[in-house]
Amino acid sequence: MPDIRPVRVDEVDAVNNFLSKNGLIMPAPGAAAGQFWQGRWVYNPTLSLHDPSVVHGWVLEDAGRMVGFFGNLPMAGVFGAEPVRIACASAWAVEPAYRDWVEKLCECYFHQPNIDLLLVTSAIKPTARRFTQFGGSAVPQPNLGEILYWVVESQGFLRAAFRKKGRGGGMAWLLGLLGSVPLDFSVRLKGRRPYGSLDNLTLVPLSGIDAAFDDLWVRRQSQLPTTFLAHRDAATLRWHFGLGSTHDQTRVLRYDEDGVLKGYAVLVREDAPDIGLKRLKIADMFVDEDSPRVAQALFAGAYDFATSKKCHVLEVIGLAAPLRAQALKSKPMIRTMATFPFYYKVPPAKATELLSTELARPDAWYLTAYDGDTVLL
Repeated sequence: MPDIRPVRVDEVDAVNNFLSKNGLIMPAPGAAAGQFWQGRWVYNPTLSLHDPSVVHGWVLEDAGRMVGFFGNLPMAGVFGAEPVRIACASAWAVEPAYRDWVEKLCECYFHQPNIDLLLVTSAIKPTARRFTQFGGSAVPQPNLGEILYWVVESQGFLRAAFRKKGRGGGMAWLLGLLGSVPLDFSVRLKGRRPYGSLDNLTLVPLSGIDAAFDDLWVRRQSQLPTTFLAHRDAATLRWHFGLGSTHDQTRVLRYDEDGVLKGYAVLVREDAPDIGLKRLKIADMFVDEDSPRVAQALFAGAYDFATSKKCHVLEVIGLAAPLRAQALKSKPMIRTMATFPFYYKVPPAKATELLSTELARPDAWYLTAYDGDTVLL
């Protein structure tokens, strides 16, 4: 009979190889994999806020061979003045012959102790089904299932779109060329791009996340006393965005005014080489008082950076309601994701009014692609 046990820190290579073999996109074996998993299991700054016995994942094992894995990513947040210990479902797979054991693995995750909030932000259909089965709910913001995007370079964008539809390279190139003229005209005619002043913007690498980000984090908590927020202190931001395989290309667009950080946007490359798409994502945006002026400048700066890097498209997932409303003024195109990605559950032992009742409010959430594991790889 298979056995389920907590993963060990020394099983980096085994877990990485198993998930890769079962179709997940993982870091290359060796140093990259070690850095990624050690970053999650050892150097995660939010671990200091969790119980020392927190589990990083569960291994399904048969005769000493790994046949399943369910990853558990400890994170931290706040709701009002109260700390929130988060467990994010992240990176799981089970060999086909052992699918009957998926429910047992899920029980380990959903019944783990000393956790205030169970969360997934990159759900596919099986994950969404399991969260619902175990009493979870979709985050009550339907627009989280939509991707806002601005076309930056029409021909490259259309060429990638046609390749995704199965067209060959030559035909995709020709169709992209022919379609780029009317698309460019439509984008310009309808003003489908963000405009704004770039005067107070500075583009920095992850090392440029300094003490000013801690100050902004403290201010925003006092401004949003009835909103759930994932930790956005400087150390956690540097750790989170430093795990991804393209972290050396990640840039932080900061808006400083009179020596005070008023907001930032984190820009992450997420290309799709198989179809030739060069994509830039706004992975997080955090703005003092949700200022429309600052938000608009950040959107404009992100678009300008995407242009300078010859990207084909600029995308954003999530955003707090005021920031999303500002983004919509720049007339982005919208596409709906195949599966709604954000689900949560408050464990019964933590089902206080503060969490179980309040998180049912749409305005209790401030989610972007930063929350969970969406931008970790």
